[in-house]
Amino acid sequence: MEKNTFVPTHIAIQLDGNRRWGKEHTGNAYDGHREGAKTLKKICDHCKKIGVKILTVYALSIENLERSKEELDIHFDLHKRYIKKHILDSDEFVKNKIKFKVLGRKELLPKDEQELIRKAEEKTKGFSDLIFNVCLCYNGKDEIVDAVKDIIKEGYKPEEITRDIIKQHIYTSDIPPPDMMIKTGMNPEKRISDFLLYDIGYTELFFTSTYWPDFIPEELDKLINEFKNRERRFGK
Repeated sequence: MEKNTFVPTHIAIQLDGNRRWGKEHTGNAYDGHREGAKTLKKICDHCKKIGVKILTVYALSIENLERSKEELDIHFDLHKRYIKKHILDSDEFVKNKIKFKVLGRKELLPKDEQELIRKAEEKTKGFSDLIFNVCLCYNGKDEIVDAVKDIIKEGYKPEEITRDIIKQHIYTSDIPPPDMMIKTGMNPEKRISDFLLYDIGYTELFFTSTYWPDFIPEELDKLINEFKNRERRFGK
């Protein structure tokens, strides 16, 4: 079978290692979140530049909501700053035709952040050059639970439920599964952490020991080149 020669359509990334980066570089674990936000901007810009069509990042899990109020406040503040600076208070996403979307249980976020997300999604909903999904208050199992609840509410009979019906009701209903998934900050552990569980049956997995704040476009390019050299058989 021929090797892949194309840039992946959909890349998913788990942004791990922020707190460890902060502890090692400044002595303050939370500084890693601030530095990680800068990295996210660089990687998003790079994906647009090289022709990736969909970037989905795992930024805050439902389990993360059990962390300290101080840390969560930093998360929420960074989310709001990013949305205001790059989407609402500028035409950056409009000029680059980037669609911004949040996946997860948004109702668990602070009310003011929910409103900013709503405005950002509305402002960018017509674009498709790059679809930028940010998973907040997210868990892959809960995504499936929410889909099942919606299917039941809509009155489907058991015999009517198919893989396609489930796909139509999960958060990623309108986009294809990731071609590749990257998890940073992994050394030596390797785990999925409940990310996009329904979608990743044939996704190519990549694990790097690089902490997210240190993840640079050049490392992404290296992983994409590795992806191009893998054979994707999809069980055939």
